[in-house]
Amino acid sequence: MIIFLYGPDSFRKREKIKEIVAKYEKDHQSVGFFDFKIKNTDEEFNRLFEFSASHSLFENVKLAIVEDMIENFGKENPKPAINFLKANLENKELTILISENKAPLKAFDFLLKEPVLFQEFKYLNVNQLEFFIKKEAEKRGLKLTADAIGFLAENFSEDLWGLVNEIEKLSLFNDKNFNAGRLKEIIDCDKPTSSNDFFKKINALSFSRSFEERLVNLEILLGRDEPAKIFNFLASFLPAQAGSSNQPDLIEKFADYDIAIKSGKMDYEEVLLDMVLA
Repeated sequence: MIIFLYGPDSFRKREKIKEIVAKYEKDHQSVGFFDFKIKNTDEEFNRLFEFSASHSLFENVKLAIVEDMIENFGKENPKPAINFLKANLENKELTILISENKAPLKAFDFLLKEPVLFQEFKYLNVNQLEFFIKKEAEKRGLKLTADAIGFLAENFSEDLWGLVNEIEKLSLFNDKNFNAGRLKEIIDCDKPTSSNDFFKKINALSFSRSFEERLVNLEILLGRDEPAKIFNFLASFLPAQAGSSNQPDLIEKFADYDIAIKSGKMDYEEVLLDMVLA
């Protein structure tokens, strides 16, 4: 069985993956994640093939989560991937969940036909986005005026990660009523962090022993930069801690976080907050 999710809206796509994984894990345990953005795509494809072919006495049903396979593996030599996917179109013992940023290449257009379960995740139009904002605000007990909703929709039209992050921060205020004027005072949409300031705060987040300082720096970074960017730069700081006795533990922890993100169990913001709390 194949599930194909595609489109530029990574937030809603990730939420769908989390939903599918949660439903699957109620009855099964065998979940594998395969990322074709890494350099050795052939090795990743071999891992996927071995996962699909392996059998267990205790688990006969498996879920493989495959990201960017078509974009990064299927262009130059698509035949192995096509043959593999077509051979598993109706495999009841293996579910292949494919996530891509774009519609499939012509050679893979069978992924947009039955028996594949496919869904596109375009950016929301204005009406859809405003409805999304209303629902997310209601979940958190916020009361947004029409101009406040319009302000958020205009500034976060293609960034649901940033939008939900801002709505989450608004929910921490005692006064839950917001109009556009108040939001403009709170939300800084036009001042990206300078490179120098970004690295200073990443450094503070990595090495500070003060919980309060880490939390403040994370709050500032999340307000101005993508959570994925912050996480990846934090991971790149690991070599700088080569002399630290707990470096192996840190590397293993980041690897666990990476798997949790890519399997849909956690998102980048949840991971970053968990790191600060730890």
